[in-house]
Amino acid sequence: MITKKIVQIMLKNKKTSLLMTDGYKFAMGQAGFPLRKETFYLSFRRPGWYFIPFDLARAVRAMIPPKPAKEEEGYLAEVGYGLTPAMKKALEAEPEIHAAPRGSWVREREPILTVTGPSFLISWLEPLVIWLQYPIQIAAEALLAGRRNFTCTCEDEARLAGLTLEACGVSNPVIQVDRKYKERVLVNARALSKAVSGQGRRLFEVGMRGATCMAMHRLALEACQEAGLTQTSNVYLARELGMIPVGTTGHEHQQRWGSDQAGFRAIRDMRPQAPSYLFDTYDAFRTGIPAAIAVMRENPDQPCSVRFDSGDQKEQLRRFVKAGVNPAYVFMDSMDADKVRGLEEFAEKLGVPSEKRFYGAGGYLVGRPALGDLTRDRVSAVYKLSQTAGEPVMKFSAPEKTTVPGVPMIFRRNGAQGEIGLIGQAGEDFPEGYGPLKSSELPAEPDLAPVGFSRATAERMEFLRRRQMPGLSA
Repeated sequence: MITKKIVQIMLKNKKTSLLMTDGYKFAMGQAGFPLRKETFYLSFRRPGWYFIPFDLARAVRAMIPPKPAKEEEGYLAEVGYGLTPAMKKALEAEPEIHAAPRGSWVREREPILTVTGPSFLISWLEPLVIWLQYPIQIAAEALLAGRRNFTCTCEDEARLAGLTLEACGVSNPVIQVDRKYKERVLVNARALSKAVSGQGRRLFEVGMRGATCMAMHRLALEACQEAGLTQTSNVYLARELGMIPVGTTGHEHQQRWGSDQAGFRAIRDMRPQAPSYLFDTYDAFRTGIPAAIAVMRENPDQPCSVRFDSGDQKEQLRRFVKAGVNPAYVFMDSMDADKVRGLEEFAEKLGVPSEKRFYGAGGYLVGRPALGDLTRDRVSAVYKLSQTAGEPVMKFSAPEKTTVPGVPMIFRRNGAQGEIGLIGQAGEDFPEGYGPLKSSELPAEPDLAPVGFSRATAERMEFLRRRQMPGLSA
Protein backbone atom coordinates (compact mmCIF):
# COMPACT_ATOMS: atom_id res chain seq x y z
CA MET A 1 0.00 0.00 0.00
CA ILE A 2 2.84 2.40 0.85
CA THR A 3 4.44 1.77 -2.54
CA LYS A 4 1.30 2.85 -4.38
CA LYS A 5 0.95 5.95 -2.19
CA ILE A 6 4.57 6.92 -2.87
CA VAL A 7 3.96 6.94 -6.62
CA GLN A 8 0.65 8.77 -6.27
CA ILE A 9 2.32 11.55 -4.29
CA MET A 10 5.17 11.80 -6.80
CA LEU A 11 2.58 12.38 -9.53
CA LYS A 12 0.57 14.84 -7.41
CA ASN A 13 -2.28 12.35 -7.04
CA LYS A 14 -2.84 12.37 -10.78
CA LYS A 15 -3.07 9.31 -12.99
CA THR A 16 0.10 8.67 -14.91
CA SER A 17 0.02 10.59 -18.17
CA LEU A 18 2.11 9.86 -21.26
CA LEU A 19 3.22 13.49 -21.07
CA MET A 20 4.99 12.87 -17.74
CA THR A 21 8.48 12.54 -19.18
CA ASP A 22 11.24 14.52 -20.89
CA GLY A 23 10.62 15.79 -24.41
CA TYR A 24 13.62 14.06 -25.91
CA LYS A 25 12.04 10.67 -25.21
CA PHE A 26 9.51 11.34 -27.96
CA ALA A 27 12.15 12.62 -30.39
CA MET A 28 14.25 9.49 -29.86
CA GLY A 29 11.18 7.29 -30.25
CA GLN A 30 10.42 8.90 -33.60
CA ALA A 31 14.00 8.37 -34.80
CA GLY A 32 14.68 5.04 -33.13
CA PHE A 33 13.30 1.53 -32.74
CA PRO A 34 10.26 1.86 -30.45
CA LEU A 35 9.47 -1.87 -30.35
CA ARG A 36 13.04 -3.15 -30.01
CA LYS A 37 13.68 -5.10 -26.82
CA GLU A 38 16.00 -3.15 -24.54
CA THR A 39 17.20 -3.11 -20.96
CA PHE A 40 17.75 -0.05 -18.77
CA TYR A 41 19.05 -0.02 -15.21
CA LEU A 42 18.92 2.39 -12.25
CA SER A 43 22.03 2.98 -10.15
CA PHE A 44 23.78 5.58 -8.01
CA ARG A 45 27.31 6.57 -8.99
CA ARG A 46 28.37 8.12 -5.67
CA PRO A 47 29.94 5.77 -3.08
CA GLY A 48 27.72 4.73 -0.20
CA TRP A 49 25.19 2.29 1.21
CA TYR A 50 21.56 2.74 0.18
CA PHE A 51 18.46 1.12 1.66
CA ILE A 52 15.46 -0.13 -0.32
CA PRO A 53 12.38 0.81 1.76
CA PHE A 54 9.58 -0.60 -0.41
CA ASP A 55 8.77 -2.74 -3.46
CA LEU A 56 10.59 -0.99 -6.31
CA ALA A 57 9.19 -3.27 -9.02
CA ARG A 58 5.65 -2.45 -7.94
CA ALA A 59 6.50 1.25 -7.92
CA VAL A 60 7.75 1.11 -11.51
CA ARG A 61 4.64 -0.75 -12.65
CA ALA A 62 2.51 1.98 -11.09
CA MET A 63 4.37 4.55 -13.21
CA ILE A 64 3.55 2.92 -16.56
CA PRO A 65 1.19 5.20 -18.50
CA PRO A 66 -2.22 4.08 -19.77
CA LYS A 67 -3.32 4.54 -23.35
CA PRO A 68 -3.05 8.28 -24.06
CA ALA A 69 -6.18 10.39 -24.40
CA LYS A 70 -6.90 11.97 -27.78
CA GLU A 71 -6.15 15.38 -26.29
CA GLU A 72 -2.70 14.21 -25.20
CA GLU A 73 -1.95 12.74 -28.62
CA GLY A 74 -3.08 15.96 -30.24
CA TYR A 75 -0.83 18.04 -28.02
CA LEU A 76 2.18 15.84 -28.75
CA ALA A 77 1.59 16.15 -32.49
CA GLU A 78 1.22 19.91 -32.16
CA VAL A 79 4.62 20.31 -30.46
CA GLY A 80 6.48 17.97 -32.80
CA TYR A 81 6.39 14.85 -30.63
CA GLY A 82 3.60 12.95 -32.36
CA LEU A 83 3.33 9.22 -31.69
CA THR A 84 4.14 6.77 -34.46
CA PRO A 85 2.19 3.48 -34.70
CA ALA A 86 5.21 1.65 -33.26
CA MET A 87 5.41 4.03 -30.30
CA LYS A 88 1.72 3.42 -29.54
CA LYS A 89 2.20 -0.33 -29.75
CA ALA A 90 5.15 -0.21 -27.36
CA LEU A 91 2.89 1.29 -24.68
CA GLU A 92 0.79 -1.89 -24.59
CA ALA A 93 3.65 -4.05 -23.29
CA GLU A 94 4.23 -5.39 -19.78
CA PRO A 95 7.91 -4.85 -18.95
CA GLU A 96 10.09 -7.34 -17.11
CA ILE A 97 11.42 -5.80 -13.90
CA HIS A 98 14.11 -7.07 -11.55
CA ALA A 99 14.72 -4.98 -8.44
CA ALA A 100 16.71 -5.09 -5.25
CA PRO A 101 14.29 -6.55 -2.69
CA ARG A 102 12.60 -4.46 -0.05
CA GLY A 103 14.77 -4.32 3.06
CA SER A 104 18.07 -4.79 1.21
CA TRP A 105 21.16 -2.60 1.11
CA VAL A 106 22.86 -1.69 -2.18
CA ARG A 107 26.10 0.01 -3.11
CA GLU A 108 27.27 2.52 -5.69
CA ARG A 109 27.09 1.41 -9.34
CA GLU A 110 25.06 -1.67 -8.44
CA PRO A 111 21.89 -2.08 -10.55
CA ILE A 112 19.16 -1.15 -8.09
CA LEU A 113 16.64 -2.26 -10.68
CA THR A 114 16.60 -3.35 -14.32
CA VAL A 115 13.68 -2.92 -16.70
CA THR A 116 13.39 -4.84 -19.97
CA GLY A 117 10.82 -4.30 -22.70
CA PRO A 118 10.03 -2.24 -25.81
CA SER A 119 12.50 0.60 -26.28
CA PHE A 120 10.08 3.54 -26.23
CA LEU A 121 8.21 2.44 -23.09
CA ILE A 122 11.30 1.46 -21.12
CA SER A 123 13.11 4.66 -22.04
CA TRP A 124 10.01 6.79 -21.31
CA LEU A 125 10.18 5.78 -17.64
CA GLU A 126 13.53 7.47 -16.97
CA PRO A 127 12.64 10.67 -15.05
CA LEU A 128 10.01 8.98 -12.89
CA VAL A 129 12.28 6.04 -12.05
CA ILE A 130 15.07 8.43 -11.08
CA TRP A 131 12.69 10.12 -8.63
CA LEU A 132 12.95 6.92 -6.54
CA GLN A 133 16.37 8.16 -5.45
CA TYR A 134 14.72 10.47 -2.91
CA PRO A 135 12.92 7.91 -0.71
CA ILE A 136 15.93 5.58 -1.01
CA GLN A 137 18.18 8.36 0.34
CA ILE A 138 15.71 9.22 3.10
CA ALA A 139 15.70 5.59 4.24
CA ALA A 140 19.49 5.27 4.19
CA GLU A 141 20.00 8.49 6.15
CA ALA A 142 17.49 7.46 8.79
CA LEU A 143 18.80 3.92 9.25
CA LEU A 144 22.51 4.41 8.67
CA ALA A 145 23.08 7.85 10.15
CA GLY A 146 20.19 7.93 12.64
CA ARG A 147 18.87 11.11 11.05
CA ARG A 148 15.45 12.31 12.16
CA ASN A 149 15.30 15.88 10.80
CA PHE A 150 14.45 16.55 7.17
CA THR A 151 13.73 19.76 5.28
CA CYS A 152 11.58 19.46 2.15
CA THR A 153 10.82 21.74 -0.78
CA CYS A 154 7.04 21.26 -0.75
CA GLU A 155 4.18 19.49 1.01
CA ASP A 156 4.26 16.52 -1.36
CA GLU A 157 7.95 15.97 -0.80
CA ALA A 158 7.31 16.09 2.95
CA ARG A 159 4.65 13.41 2.54
CA LEU A 160 7.13 11.28 0.60
CA ALA A 161 9.63 11.60 3.44
CA GLY A 162 7.00 10.74 6.04
CA LEU A 163 5.76 7.64 4.24
CA THR A 164 9.30 6.42 3.64
CA LEU A 165 10.23 6.82 7.30
CA GLU A 166 7.03 5.02 8.28
CA ALA A 167 8.01 2.13 6.00
CA CYS A 168 11.39 2.03 7.79
CA GLY A 169 9.80 1.91 11.22
CA VAL A 170 11.08 5.36 12.17
CA SER A 171 8.82 7.19 14.60
CA ASN A 172 8.51 10.88 15.48
CA PRO A 173 10.67 12.39 12.72
CA VAL A 174 10.85 16.16 12.35
CA ILE A 175 9.87 17.11 8.80
CA GLN A 176 9.79 20.77 7.76
CA VAL A 177 8.68 22.42 4.53
CA ASP A 178 10.97 25.13 3.20
CA ARG A 179 8.66 28.00 2.18
CA LYS A 180 11.53 29.86 0.47
CA TYR A 181 12.45 27.20 -2.08
CA LYS A 182 10.68 28.89 -4.98
CA GLU A 183 12.33 32.22 -4.15
CA ARG A 184 15.80 30.67 -4.33
CA VAL A 185 14.99 29.06 -7.66
CA LEU A 186 13.98 32.51 -8.89
CA VAL A 187 17.33 33.96 -7.77
CA ASN A 188 19.22 31.33 -9.78
CA ALA A 189 16.95 31.67 -12.79
CA ARG A 190 17.46 35.44 -12.83
CA ALA A 191 21.22 34.94 -12.54
CA LEU A 192 21.13 32.70 -15.62
CA SER A 193 19.02 35.23 -17.49
CA LYS A 194 21.46 38.00 -16.62
CA ALA A 195 24.35 35.84 -17.86
CA VAL A 196 22.75 35.79 -21.33
CA SER A 197 21.87 39.50 -21.27
CA GLY A 198 18.23 38.88 -20.43
CA GLN A 199 17.62 36.74 -23.52
CA GLY A 200 15.48 34.06 -21.90
CA ARG A 201 14.82 32.35 -25.22
CA ARG A 202 18.44 31.13 -25.10
CA LEU A 203 17.82 29.23 -21.88
CA PHE A 204 15.83 26.11 -21.16
CA GLU A 205 15.16 24.20 -18.00
CA VAL A 206 16.10 20.50 -18.07
CA GLY A 207 15.75 19.57 -14.42
CA MET A 208 12.84 17.13 -14.39
CA ARG A 209 15.13 14.24 -13.42
CA GLY A 210 16.55 16.38 -10.60
CA ALA A 211 13.16 16.85 -8.95
CA THR A 212 11.62 14.54 -6.37
CA CYS A 213 7.99 14.90 -7.44
CA MET A 214 5.75 16.81 -9.83
CA ALA A 215 4.82 19.42 -7.21
CA MET A 216 8.48 20.33 -6.60
CA HIS A 217 9.17 20.66 -10.29
CA ARG A 218 6.10 22.83 -10.77
CA LEU A 219 7.36 25.29 -8.14
CA ALA A 220 10.72 25.48 -9.90
CA LEU A 221 9.12 26.05 -13.31
CA GLU A 222 6.84 28.78 -11.99
CA ALA A 223 9.94 30.59 -10.74
CA CYS A 224 11.67 30.05 -14.10
CA GLN A 225 8.70 31.58 -15.89
CA GLU A 226 8.85 34.61 -13.62
CA ALA A 227 12.52 35.05 -14.63
CA GLY A 228 11.64 34.92 -18.33
CA LEU A 229 12.43 31.29 -19.15
CA THR A 230 9.81 29.76 -21.44
CA GLN A 231 11.17 26.28 -22.25
CA THR A 232 11.30 23.06 -20.22
CA SER A 233 11.96 19.39 -20.85
CA ASN A 234 8.92 18.37 -18.74
CA VAL A 235 6.21 17.86 -21.37
CA TYR A 236 3.40 17.47 -18.82
CA LEU A 237 4.12 20.70 -16.96
CA ALA A 238 4.92 22.54 -20.19
CA ARG A 239 1.33 21.90 -21.22
CA GLU A 240 -0.07 22.87 -17.81
CA LEU A 241 1.96 26.07 -17.52
CA GLY A 242 1.89 27.20 -21.15
CA MET A 243 5.63 26.65 -21.66
CA ILE A 244 7.42 25.18 -24.67
CA PRO A 245 8.47 21.52 -24.31
CA VAL A 246 12.01 20.89 -25.57
CA GLY A 247 14.41 17.99 -25.96
CA THR A 248 17.41 17.01 -28.04
CA THR A 249 18.69 13.41 -27.98
CA GLY A 250 20.40 11.27 -25.37
CA HIS A 251 23.33 8.87 -25.33
CA GLU A 252 20.89 5.98 -25.63
CA HIS A 253 20.01 7.14 -29.17
CA GLN A 254 23.62 6.86 -30.27
CA GLN A 255 24.02 3.51 -28.55
CA ARG A 256 21.02 1.87 -30.18
CA TRP A 257 22.20 3.03 -33.60
CA GLY A 258 25.69 1.67 -32.92
CA SER A 259 27.81 4.67 -33.93
CA ASP A 260 27.85 8.44 -33.79
CA GLN A 261 27.40 8.88 -37.53
CA ALA A 262 24.47 6.47 -37.79
CA GLY A 263 22.72 8.11 -34.83
CA PHE A 264 23.24 11.60 -36.25
CA ARG A 265 21.85 10.62 -39.63
CA ALA A 266 18.82 8.99 -38.03
CA ILE A 267 17.80 12.06 -36.01
CA ARG A 268 18.41 14.20 -39.10
CA ASP A 269 16.56 12.03 -41.62
CA MET A 270 13.62 10.64 -39.60
CA ARG A 271 12.19 13.84 -38.10
CA PRO A 272 11.22 17.10 -39.83
CA GLN A 273 12.52 19.19 -36.93
CA ALA A 274 16.09 20.50 -36.85
CA PRO A 275 18.33 17.68 -35.55
CA SER A 276 20.62 17.91 -32.54
CA TYR A 277 23.88 15.97 -32.36
CA LEU A 278 25.10 14.74 -28.96
CA PHE A 279 28.73 13.88 -29.65
CA ASP A 280 30.30 12.54 -26.43
CA THR A 281 28.82 9.02 -26.16
CA TYR A 282 32.07 7.29 -27.08
CA ASP A 283 34.89 9.81 -27.49
CA ALA A 284 34.11 13.45 -28.22
CA PHE A 285 37.36 14.37 -29.97
CA ARG A 286 38.24 11.13 -31.75
CA THR A 287 34.79 10.09 -33.03
CA GLY A 288 31.93 12.35 -31.96
CA ILE A 289 32.98 15.76 -33.24
CA PRO A 290 34.39 14.44 -36.54
CA ALA A 291 31.18 12.48 -37.15
CA ALA A 292 28.99 15.51 -36.39
CA ILE A 293 31.01 17.68 -38.76
CA ALA A 294 30.85 15.04 -41.50
CA VAL A 295 27.06 14.70 -41.17
CA MET A 296 26.60 18.48 -41.25
CA ARG A 297 28.68 18.70 -44.44
CA GLU A 298 26.45 16.10 -46.10
CA ASN A 299 23.64 18.66 -45.98
CA PRO A 300 25.16 22.07 -45.21
CA ASP A 301 21.85 23.92 -45.56
CA GLN A 302 20.14 21.81 -42.87
CA PRO A 303 19.63 23.80 -39.65
CA CYS A 304 20.95 21.80 -36.69
CA SER A 305 22.52 22.02 -33.26
CA VAL A 306 25.26 20.22 -31.37
CA ARG A 307 24.96 19.39 -27.69
CA PHE A 308 27.85 19.68 -25.22
CA ASP A 309 27.43 17.33 -22.26
CA SER A 310 30.86 16.60 -20.75
CA GLY A 311 34.58 17.28 -21.03
CA ASP A 312 36.41 20.40 -22.20
CA GLN A 313 33.54 22.31 -23.76
CA LYS A 314 35.66 25.27 -24.80
CA GLU A 315 38.06 23.12 -26.80
CA GLN A 316 35.10 21.21 -28.26
CA LEU A 317 33.57 24.50 -29.39
CA ARG A 318 36.88 25.56 -30.90
CA ARG A 319 36.94 22.39 -33.03
CA PHE A 320 33.53 23.13 -34.54
CA VAL A 321 34.37 26.75 -35.23
CA LYS A 322 37.67 25.78 -36.84
CA ALA A 323 35.84 23.32 -39.11
CA GLY A 324 33.76 26.15 -40.53
CA VAL A 325 30.37 24.57 -39.81
CA ASN A 326 27.49 26.69 -38.54
CA PRO A 327 25.27 24.81 -36.07
CA ALA A 328 23.57 26.18 -32.99
CA TYR A 329 25.47 25.29 -29.82
CA VAL A 330 23.59 23.80 -26.85
CA PHE A 331 25.68 23.70 -23.66
CA MET A 332 24.66 21.45 -20.78
CA ASP A 333 26.44 19.53 -17.99
CA SER A 334 26.10 21.23 -14.59
CA MET A 335 25.36 24.67 -16.01
CA ASP A 336 25.21 27.57 -13.56
CA ALA A 337 25.47 31.34 -13.98
CA ASP A 338 29.28 31.42 -13.66
CA LYS A 339 29.78 28.65 -16.19
CA VAL A 340 27.38 30.32 -18.63
CA ARG A 341 29.21 33.64 -18.32
CA GLY A 342 32.52 31.95 -19.03
CA LEU A 343 31.20 30.19 -22.10
CA GLU A 344 29.54 33.37 -23.33
CA GLU A 345 32.84 35.25 -23.15
CA PHE A 346 34.75 32.47 -24.85
CA ALA A 347 32.20 32.01 -27.64
CA GLU A 348 32.15 35.76 -28.23
CA LYS A 349 35.93 35.75 -28.75
CA LEU A 350 35.56 32.94 -31.29
CA GLY A 351 32.99 34.97 -33.20
CA VAL A 352 30.00 32.75 -32.42
CA PRO A 353 26.90 35.01 -32.56
CA SER A 354 24.61 35.09 -29.53
CA GLU A 355 21.66 33.71 -31.50
CA LYS A 356 23.65 30.49 -31.94
CA ARG A 357 24.38 29.99 -28.22
CA PHE A 358 21.94 28.14 -25.94
CA TYR A 359 22.13 26.72 -22.42
CA GLY A 360 20.24 23.99 -20.62
CA ALA A 361 20.24 24.05 -16.82
CA GLY A 362 18.84 21.41 -14.48
CA GLY A 363 20.39 20.95 -11.05
CA TYR A 364 21.17 24.66 -10.70
CA LEU A 365 17.48 25.48 -11.06
CA VAL A 366 15.87 22.50 -9.33
CA GLY A 367 18.18 20.71 -6.90
CA ARG A 368 20.68 23.31 -5.75
CA PRO A 369 18.11 25.80 -4.36
CA ALA A 370 16.74 23.13 -2.00
CA LEU A 371 17.81 23.40 1.64
CA GLY A 372 17.62 19.64 1.97
CA ASP A 373 20.76 17.84 0.83
CA LEU A 374 19.16 14.65 -0.49
CA THR A 375 19.24 15.57 -4.16
CA ARG A 376 19.77 13.53 -7.30
CA ASP A 377 23.21 15.10 -7.73
CA ARG A 378 24.26 13.98 -4.25
CA VAL A 379 24.10 10.33 -5.32
CA SER A 380 24.38 10.89 -9.08
CA ALA A 381 21.32 8.76 -9.83
CA VAL A 382 21.15 7.50 -13.42
CA TYR A 383 18.88 5.27 -15.51
CA LYS A 384 20.87 4.00 -18.46
CA LEU A 385 20.52 1.80 -21.52
CA SER A 386 22.62 -1.35 -21.12
CA GLN A 387 21.36 -3.67 -23.85
CA THR A 388 19.57 -3.21 -27.18
CA ALA A 389 18.38 -6.01 -29.48
CA GLY A 390 20.40 -8.50 -27.43
CA GLU A 391 23.61 -6.49 -27.80
CA PRO A 392 25.26 -5.04 -24.68
CA VAL A 393 26.11 -1.33 -24.91
CA MET A 394 28.13 1.15 -22.85
CA LYS A 395 28.62 4.88 -22.52
CA PHE A 396 32.27 5.99 -22.46
CA SER A 397 32.07 9.82 -22.38
CA ALA A 398 33.95 10.22 -19.06
CA PRO A 399 35.45 7.67 -16.63
CA GLU A 400 33.03 8.62 -13.86
CA LYS A 401 30.10 8.27 -16.27
CA THR A 402 31.01 4.90 -17.76
CA THR A 403 27.99 2.59 -17.67
CA VAL A 404 27.58 -1.17 -17.24
CA PRO A 405 26.56 -3.29 -20.25
CA GLY A 406 24.19 -6.25 -20.65
CA VAL A 407 21.48 -7.17 -18.15
CA PRO A 408 23.30 -6.37 -14.89
CA MET A 409 22.47 -8.08 -11.61
CA ILE A 410 23.75 -7.76 -8.04
CA PHE A 411 25.86 -10.61 -6.68
CA ARG A 412 26.28 -10.24 -2.91
CA ARG A 413 29.10 -11.83 -0.96
CA ASN A 414 27.98 -14.59 1.39
CA GLY A 415 31.43 -15.87 2.30
CA ALA A 416 34.23 -14.44 4.39
CA GLN A 417 36.45 -13.14 1.60
CA GLY A 418 36.21 -11.06 -1.53
CA GLU A 419 34.59 -7.79 -2.50
CA ILE A 420 31.28 -7.08 -0.81
CA GLY A 421 29.48 -7.28 -4.14
CA LEU A 422 29.95 -7.98 -7.82
CA ILE A 423 27.96 -6.59 -10.73
CA GLY A 424 27.13 -9.75 -12.64
CA GLN A 425 24.92 -10.68 -15.57
CA ALA A 426 21.49 -12.27 -15.75
CA GLY A 427 21.94 -16.01 -16.32
CA GLU A 428 25.54 -16.01 -15.13
CA ASP A 429 26.48 -18.55 -12.46
CA PHE A 430 27.33 -17.06 -9.10
CA PRO A 431 31.07 -17.13 -8.36
CA GLU A 432 32.10 -19.08 -5.29
CA GLY A 433 31.25 -17.13 -2.15
CA TYR A 434 28.51 -15.05 -3.79
CA GLY A 435 24.75 -15.32 -4.13
CA PRO A 436 21.65 -13.25 -4.85
CA LEU A 437 20.97 -10.01 -2.99
CA LYS A 438 18.57 -10.53 -0.09
CA SER A 439 16.87 -8.41 2.53
CA SER A 440 19.36 -8.07 5.35
CA GLU A 441 20.89 -5.87 7.95
CA LEU A 442 23.76 -3.60 6.97
CA PRO A 443 27.01 -5.62 6.72
CA ALA A 444 29.27 -5.44 9.73
CA GLU A 445 31.96 -3.79 7.59
CA PRO A 446 30.16 -0.82 6.02
CA ASP A 447 33.29 0.94 4.75
CA LEU A 448 34.56 -1.76 2.41
CA ALA A 449 36.07 -0.91 -0.95
CA PRO A 450 33.76 -0.38 -3.95
CA VAL A 451 32.05 -3.34 -5.57
CA GLY A 452 33.68 -5.17 -8.46
CA PHE A 453 32.59 -6.88 -11.65
CA SER A 454 31.95 -10.52 -12.38
CA ARG A 455 33.93 -12.22 -15.10
CA ALA A 456 31.09 -11.96 -17.63
CA THR A 457 30.58 -8.24 -16.99
CA ALA A 458 34.30 -7.47 -17.15
CA GLU A 459 34.61 -9.34 -20.45
CA ARG A 460 31.68 -7.42 -21.96
CA MET A 461 33.14 -4.11 -20.86
CA GLU A 462 36.56 -4.86 -22.31
CA PHE A 463 35.07 -6.10 -25.59
CA LEU A 464 33.00 -2.92 -25.98
CA ARG A 465 35.96 -0.68 -25.15
CA ARG A 466 38.02 -2.27 -27.88
CA ARG A 467 35.19 -2.25 -30.42
CA GLN A 468 34.03 1.32 -29.87
CA MET A 469 37.42 2.88 -29.11
CA PRO A 470 40.15 0.78 -30.78
CA GLY A 471 43.61 1.44 -29.48
CA LEU A 472 42.47 2.17 -25.93
CA SER A 473 43.15 -0.26 -23.10
CA ALA A 474 40.85 -0.94 -20.18
